[in-house]
Amino acid sequence: MAAELRGACACGWRGETRYPLDWESADRQAPDLYDTSWPQGDWARHITEVESGAVPVPEKLAALLDQAELQLDKLSFDAPLSALRAISRLKRIVTETGRRAAYGAEADAKSGAPIGPGLGLPEDEARQRLFHYSLR
Repeated sequence: MAAELRGACACGWRGETRYPLDWESADRQAPDLYDTSWPQGDWARHITEVESGAVPVPEKLAALLDQAELQLDKLSFDAPLSALRAISRLKRIVTETGRRAAYGAEADAKSGAPIGPGLGLPEDEARQRLFHYSLR
């Protein structure tokens, strides 16, 4: 049985602080209700640090992407075939633009610029992403 909790992230980060797990106060019928706010707070701080080092998406584009997501979600209920056509168009955009962006980022990386922090990812995952988009 676990004795402590600590924050963790898919990127490999592990929180330094370990929080004792008090099984006496845990509800055996609903262990998922145990208070995990301390390690979650550590994780949230980690994410804030990662995102502050990442290259920002321009606000205007981020707003357009948010709007597109909302519209596609609504369309998936109201007109699913129309949503699928729009998604197909987005996939073409991602394929073409992603390839150009990956080649540009790879050229920057050859000059010594790390790509992981800019994408908010560990370096190996960032390289995998570049590889993925360059092959599409």
